[in-house]
Amino acid sequence: MRASFTLFSVCLYALLSSGTSSGDDRRWLMSLVDLVELDYEDNCEQRATASWNELIGAPKGLAKKLERDKAFGILSRQQTAEVKSAVSPKALASDDLLKRRVKLLLQPGDTLLEPEQWIRLVTFGNTALHKLRFATDYYCGTQTNCTLRELNRNMAKQHDEDVLLRMKNSWEQKLPNQKEYLEHILPLLRNASKENGYKTVEEYWDSLAEYEGALLKVREIWDYINPLYVKLHKYIALKLKGADAVGKPLPVHLLKSLNGDDWSNIIENLLPERADIYQKLHVHLRLQEYGGLKAFKQAENLLKFLEIGEIEPEIFAESYFNGSCPTSIVDSCKPNKLRFVTCGDISLVNYIEAHEAVTKLKYKITSALHSNNTYVLREATRYSAIYEAIPGFISLLSLNPHTLDRAKLYPLERFNYNPNYHRLVLQLIIALRDLPKLNYYIAADEWRLKVLTGTIPSSKVAASWKEFRANFSMLETSDKDILGDSYVLFNKPFVGKFMGIILKYQIYQSFAEELISDDYDLVKHVMEKNERLIEPMIRGFSAKWPEMVSDLLAKRENSLEYTGLTDYFRLLDEYLDNQLDPSTDSNDIAEYVDPPETDVSQERVPDENDIPINQNNIDLKQIPVDTNGNIMDNVIDTGGDNHNKFSFETSTVGVLEIKNPVATGEHNEETRPKEASYNTYWWIGISVALVVIIALVAIIARKRHSHRKQLERQRRENTVA
Repeated sequence: MRASFTLFSVCLYALLSSGTSSGDDRRWLMSLVDLVELDYEDNCEQRATASWNELIGAPKGLAKKLERDKAFGILSRQQTAEVKSAVSPKALASDDLLKRRVKLLLQPGDTLLEPEQWIRLVTFGNTALHKLRFATDYYCGTQTNCTLRELNRNMAKQHDEDVLLRMKNSWEQKLPNQKEYLEHILPLLRNASKENGYKTVEEYWDSLAEYEGALLKVREIWDYINPLYVKLHKYIALKLKGADAVGKPLPVHLLKSLNGDDWSNIIENLLPERADIYQKLHVHLRLQEYGGLKAFKQAENLLKFLEIGEIEPEIFAESYFNGSCPTSIVDSCKPNKLRFVTCGDISLVNYIEAHEAVTKLKYKITSALHSNNTYVLREATRYSAIYEAIPGFISLLSLNPHTLDRAKLYPLERFNYNPNYHRLVLQLIIALRDLPKLNYYIAADEWRLKVLTGTIPSSKVAASWKEFRANFSMLETSDKDILGDSYVLFNKPFVGKFMGIILKYQIYQSFAEELISDDYDLVKHVMEKNERLIEPMIRGFSAKWPEMVSDLLAKRENSLEYTGLTDYFRLLDEYLDNQLDPSTDSNDIAEYVDPPETDVSQERVPDENDIPINQNNIDLKQIPVDTNGNIMDNVIDTGGDNHNKFSFETSTVGVLEIKNPVATGEHNEETRPKEASYNTYWWIGISVALVVIIALVAIIARKRHSHRKQLERQRRENTVA
């Protein structure tokens, strides 16, 4: 009905405006584009309803979803043809936003496939995912028939290698037919490339990522990150199977993973001897029941603190928390019309992922509210690294010591004892999520390109994924476990997700480098500069994401760099070096100080109204001055001592976000020189002098910070001008 109305309206407008100027041509084209996008919105709402019913397992949910997805492909081809017939150079002159909308409508991606090819693609992918999601006969060890959610939960707890293998095999039995995928689904990428005007699949994927030479850049970045991945792999092999296994492929099931893209489930086998922070995080997550809705609410609290905004209560109320993880978002293409399906399981991984999911929800809401209500500027088939990076950055902040303190998960005062131990553990937790993902993303894209370009002989294609994964990732997988991934089933590229992970560490680095003091609250600093995060969310797809990177990073550059990631993991990198070097006794990072032990249930946790520690407006008169201790006690060791087995240089992730460790020793009055009692006035003078010096340093720091802000404003004004 809406399509007929569209054609009627356009024809009527054409008759009324015949013989008019180029300005009228532009208005005519704009009217057509507006009507086309309204048709897309109607279809999107219908598809969202069908997707929701399929995700929650409603009767005929899969059939309805297939019906709506098939109709979407047919609609997309029709709308593209309509817009193409109306485009003229005059109509697009001097209107960059209209050019952007038209380009996105003319190159919508895989929906330009011939209808029967599009139907084959969506039928294959949706049917495969539905079968995996709702099968109830997975093997879970003691439980013979279980769901996918129960399978994932039990794999995380299982320690028997044979049982883990049987569990993974029960999942692989549900995967789609490999021959059908290789012969009929993957080759559709060539057709989609041609329909969108590109000669090769690589060029087509680069265009969807909206980054020139995207795959070349990904390969370049990976070459610098791979050494850290290899070290982590060797460390895991050493811990799980002993020295003889180092440097050899590891079975994926031994990592308690189905396809090897996340190794978080083996964290407890890899922890250093002092893992106080992980143990208490593990306990407090359960004590406070931070799973499901509570985890999402806690993630929303972080967004509120950052003054990015909150999520409408209706979104939480209408979402489903008894499904499977990770979270699936269903967008009806209208402001605040979103729902999601997730699981209620309590784990550190799910807690981190809840922060990513909530930020993606807020990202979509913000884009919808500021995109003039145009469908294509918020729902374009493009893979934005910024859309991946900002939620990823928020997930990094979820494990920031100040955030953990506010969330009542780990007291900041306790963190100040042995901070390097705690930073190491937090980095290990994050590395087990991100490094395997980066490897998997590039491996999946590279393997598919090799198959399509004929680099792999046809006789070896069936077993080529297993061989490629062993060589590229040092993992033992099956021939077809890649077919459990939705991006693979629907022929989507991972390049955008890869770049998003890289960019999130650049965002972290850019904020951390701006801190004026080592003891400043990084999260509070991000809140003060939150416009850098909000602005790209507002702009949506109105511009290519690389054009927004320079403002996001507050630098005059828009390129992706690996240094943000390697700098973040510098402490972990050094630790792995020490662990893998047999000539180095690396049982201790440094001298460990036992913090005061408290009952977990009685530990004081900050109230949400507490004032964050270490604000700029600290009253210097209230600072106690230790006139007897060594002033060097408060200097952070940067690893200059060759006798230190472990460097204390912790890069932006450590030094720039944590206050100096608290004093660990007691001062005994009896040990002071007796002469001190006769030099009271002398000591008072020294104390006053120190207070004055501290005050002067603070004043200079504030002035310097104000000067930097002024320069930054001038730079932005000049840029705008």
